[in-house]
Amino acid sequence: MFSRNFLLLSVMAALVVFAAGSAASAAVESVAVIDMFEVTNKHPKMNDAKAQMATISRQKENEAKAAADKESDPAKKAQIVQTKRMELAREEQKIMDPIFRDCQQAVRQVAGNKKLTLVLNKSVVLIGGVDITEDVIQQLAKGSAAATTPKKK
Repeated sequence: MFSRNFLLLSVMAALVVFAAGSAASAAVESVAVIDMFEVTNKHPKMNDAKAQMATISRQKENEAKAAADKESDPAKKAQIVQTKRMELAREEQKIMDPIFRDCQQAVRQVAGNKKLTLVLNKSVVLIGGVDITEDVIQQLAKGSAAATTPKKK
């Protein structure tokens, strides 16, 4: 009787250890890392966005200088410069938000296709995870091509 119970408990323990090992193995395989800085910089529309932001930056700088030159009060000059900086930040956000949304959507698509449960930024991971950076960049390129290709009737 004792040996039968011991054998049964041993088999059950082995199954639990095997199941736990399989689950841990699956968890490790479903974790990915990504370099979001690289993905964002390689977005198909990023060069245009950088050019737009440079133009707007020069424009806001010129506006701030022209308005500040008309003021004699240093506090008012500082306020003008601060206002123009805030306007610039809002304009940059308007330009970058669609790019960030595209990048996040591409990450979700790649993660779904690869059945990944967790995607972390590469900068916070020391060891482990499957790097999906290039996959996401390719997904963005495909998405951009699909968006610019005219639909056939």
